[in-house]
Amino acid sequence: MKLRVLKFLDVAVEYAIYGVIFFIPISITMIGTFAGMATVFFLVKKILAPDFSSIKANKILFLFLLCFFVFMDLSLLNSGPLVAKSLKALFLKWGRFPLFLWAVIDTFGDARRIVKAMYVLLFSATLVGFTVFTQKFFGWEFLRGRALSAGVVSGPFNNQNSLAAYLTCVIPILLGLCLWRWKRITVRLCFLLTTSMLIVTSWWTGCRGGWLGLITGIFFLALIVNLHHMKKWIKFLFSLIFVTSIPLIAFALYFYQNRNDSDRFILARSAWGMIKEHPLLGKGLGTFMDYCAQYINGYGTYYAHNCYLQIWAESGIFSLLCFLLFVGYVFYRSINVSLRIPRSLNYYILIGLTAGLMGFLVHSFFEVHLYSFQLSFIFWTVLGLTVALSSSLEQR
Repeated sequence: MKLRVLKFLDVAVEYAIYGVIFFIPISITMIGTFAGMATVFFLVKKILAPDFSSIKANKILFLFLLCFFVFMDLSLLNSGPLVAKSLKALFLKWGRFPLFLWAVIDTFGDARRIVKAMYVLLFSATLVGFTVFTQKFFGWEFLRGRALSAGVVSGPFNNQNSLAAYLTCVIPILLGLCLWRWKRITVRLCFLLTTSMLIVTSWWTGCRGGWLGLITGIFFLALIVNLHHMKKWIKFLFSLIFVTSIPLIAFALYFYQNRNDSDRFILARSAWGMIKEHPLLGKGLGTFMDYCAQYINGYGTYYAHNCYLQIWAESGIFSLLCFLLFVGYVFYRSINVSLRIPRSLNYYILIGLTAGLMGFLVHSFFEVHLYSFQLSFIFWTVLGLTVALSSSLEQR
């Protein structure tokens, strides 16, 4: 009887995560519902059959994640009268993701499930592409009924930047799947058509940060695929170009001040003011919007438009460094595994997931996607799938 219950719970967690993947661009309510179901079922499963093997296999990753949360906790020492808001941000905004991440890593240790997740992602992304096309040419989109605003597409998201962030993460994943020689030509054709449609959609968003993230992800994908065939000096040259060009392009785009980009400078000054005042532990988690106006002469209440600056301003340099080490370890491990395994479907899925993650994080230099309910879920889900697959392939 217990085995049947455990099997049911395992399958329930799996399909709840599929639900999260499908509804990320469509419904915030359904994301919360399926994520809650996945977390509850996963907790019950672990209570009935304690198993921490997935944490042991990724102990360095979870150590960095633990340090990240420890320093966010310590930032509450500077929250002052806003400590209640900081606690809410800690538990409700950030605190829901470690357990969800563990559920994804633990549940998708079987690579066959990740392939199913890719089909769910394909279906959901295809719907997004179609609905953006209807919005562009007919003035409305059929998923959320959003009208075309000032000629700029947003699809089912609140704005074009959120749509661009979703596409920046998803397109490299689907592009990686296009490279695999599918037995059924119709499957490969579906991936190719959807990817092409989404690239056009990304162009329509007019989001330069999204374009930079997408270019980075695609370049990264091409680099890893061809790394096997390169000589050592060519590998070094390409790696050097990649490492140096991305920040330079990012700064070039950032300092391009047309189209009201001056707002980003003002908010960056506000973030830097907080950082100079409390560089080690920040002003307090979740307090940026409360304090930002004080540093820019009452300009207004906004996010920092830069995930990394906001993490630093709110929770300090140690918190930011732990987060960078956390995601950096994911990239290091994924690349290391991909260079050691033969070409297979799992190989292309792994490099696609890693490239999508790379594009998302580059775009986060210009937006605060990790503070968005929808987009934070795509980050943690893709990150979890990347870790689960690289861990599985590494153990083999």
